[in-house]
Amino acid sequence: MTFGYQIEAKLGNADQVGLRLRCNGQTQAVEIHRELRQAEFKVTNPRFSYHDDYTHFFYVTSTVNNLDSVMQKIEARIKVSNNASVATKEATLKDFKSWQILFRKAIKKLNNDDVNPTSSVQEINQNTLEQKISAGRITEVEDHLLRQADVNDSNALRTLIALYAKTEQHEQLVALCKAKYNSILALPVSGRLVEQLVTAHLQHYQQTKEQELLGSVQALAQEFLPELERLRQANGVRKLLHLSLVTQEPLPTIEGATLNEQLMRLLEIEPGERISQLEKLKEDYPKAINVLLALADAYISIDNTDSALQIYQSITEKTEELQQRHAELLLNSQLFQEVIELLPSVISELSPALAGLRGAALYNLGQKTQASEFLEKAWQGGERRVQILLPLAKLWATVGDPIKAGEVYQILLETANEQLTLLDRALIARVANLDGFGDISDEDKVSYYELCVNFAGVRLRDLPEAEEILKDRLDLCKQVQNTSGMLNAYADWLDWLANVGKWEDLNKELDILRKFAIEQKISSLQYFELLEGLEAYINVQPTLRQSLANDYFGLAIAEIDNALRQEEAEAYFFQDLKRALFCLNSDLANELVEYRQQRRAEATKLEVQVASDKNIVSRTQNLASISLALVGGHQATRREVIRELCENYGLQNCVEVAPSSEAYINRSNVQAQISNCNLIAVITGYMGHDLSQIVSDLKKDGALTGDVFFLACRGKTGVVRAILNKVQ
Repeated sequence: MTFGYQIEAKLGNADQVGLRLRCNGQTQAVEIHRELRQAEFKVTNPRFSYHDDYTHFFYVTSTVNNLDSVMQKIEARIKVSNNASVATKEATLKDFKSWQILFRKAIKKLNNDDVNPTSSVQEINQNTLEQKISAGRITEVEDHLLRQADVNDSNALRTLIALYAKTEQHEQLVALCKAKYNSILALPVSGRLVEQLVTAHLQHYQQTKEQELLGSVQALAQEFLPELERLRQANGVRKLLHLSLVTQEPLPTIEGATLNEQLMRLLEIEPGERISQLEKLKEDYPKAINVLLALADAYISIDNTDSALQIYQSITEKTEELQQRHAELLLNSQLFQEVIELLPSVISELSPALAGLRGAALYNLGQKTQASEFLEKAWQGGERRVQILLPLAKLWATVGDPIKAGEVYQILLETANEQLTLLDRALIARVANLDGFGDISDEDKVSYYELCVNFAGVRLRDLPEAEEILKDRLDLCKQVQNTSGMLNAYADWLDWLANVGKWEDLNKELDILRKFAIEQKISSLQYFELLEGLEAYINVQPTLRQSLANDYFGLAIAEIDNALRQEEAEAYFFQDLKRALFCLNSDLANELVEYRQQRRAEATKLEVQVASDKNIVSRTQNLASISLALVGGHQATRREVIRELCENYGLQNCVEVAPSSEAYINRSNVQAQISNCNLIAVITGYMGHDLSQIVSDLKKDGALTGDVFFLACRGKTGVVRAILNKVQ
């Protein structure tokens, strides 16, 4: 591979530039990194680039010219080095491999001696990997991750585990676990990670019947179970273990085992069943701290936090482990002031873990400035528990350090994705757009915004960052020239402007869209559907009614003229356009009818072929046999859709399900309302993630027999048209 580089002036912070490299391996990238530091540049750690033409990426504090002058010298040195003889290179490679073996042994020993090991995290963009896998490039992805994992990149290792689990490559995952056992134990713990590892071992056992796999998987699970218990994520792993032992010999009884052996075996029992045996052990060993801690963990697992707190308070020997568990339980119980009172206020008296827990409590109490030094000490000390990372990521994202925030959020996306809030999703999108996740494409940046908007639904309106999120998303969609994405982004942006009453800004955006329609960057139908989405606000802003009517009238006139020029009938949505215009301004609608008659008469006199109105397909459908559920959408939109379908199409049975912004919803009441409907139309534009997820889950679980379909359109006529097309 020929060495090359590219300097990007617009990447990174104001005083930084981005440097892309095309290297023959990680060693060359590290060597260049060292040379740049020796040249007194401030350089971030090497990152793997997802740019098609480059392999690595740095942020460098420099100007383009200063960096380029140094890189020219580095490039010249590399060219000279590449002219060395093959024999010399082979000998050097052999010597290097021998040295590398010794070097790795030394590093392994250092890591084993290090009481606070830290993980090196490289940016792994999941969206890019998914695209490559979908394109059949799974081997390329696997090789890339293996190379990163081989240089102790913990994020690459975790992603590789997820890849093997998703693609059901059980044998490869078992082999990876053997080869990287200590590295896997050092990964941030999550129930999903351990379930993936355990499942791979059990599936591989089913294929090979190798008994040692059962022993290996139990030993592996035992390494993680105590931490999973503390995180309250152990149930899934315990069920997998239970299933693996169904056809095996029963576990040895506890009697006769040492105290530690008894405690380890009790971990394989459900917490509720475990408590009685632990209480008995507590009577036998009243001063055994490990028994008390295990009992507290069991109470936490069944949500009996009061009993757990009483146990922590009763232990007189205030060890580091006890303080951590006590503070973490208080934090999880949102007893933030109690955490402050429990832990010393002097940062030098706190370990990284305790400093992080105190910082998290301060952050949640709104004392963000005071929290900063405690959270940063925890990070620098290698502390990676979720309760500490969540406020730290928010802190760095809001103070304008996207690179640091990106590193933290990269960990959270993999280990605690389900705990990320709407604010986190919004900040993640911001971090991605500011290159906090490294050298990713604009398409990848858009995907983070889509995740945020889809997760939020109508709740996005209440977020202070809503304007920033929706506008930046729209700008990115324009840049990548994704028409479909741009239209969805425009629909959300226009709706937000109307909802908050920014009418001047809304009119400016409508002017831009009119220009797009004239320049044919969007079709007349696409423009019409965007305008339809604003119909719900015509009673809020009186001028909007006439503005939409004028636009509809203009679109209809253009469609009539175009049809005559082409000597064909108007487009299929013309009737919907007329109907929408009539609802807004009947005088304009009548004027449109007269204009059409006049233009057709003139064309006939000029012997221009005019399409007969008989060629227009009548859509007089009868919906009497349909039981419709209309889910989501504006209240006004639902009302008008139902009125239209009942009055003109014979609909008799219909139920409405309002989004969570209008009414309380849960799975049971949604199921009760729509389970008997044979057609379920879901208006996605104004729906919270919770409602869309409920409908999707009900369908997936077989609780709905009706046909479920999701509508991208938002206005009344668009929804009516989509339902009629579905029935037809």
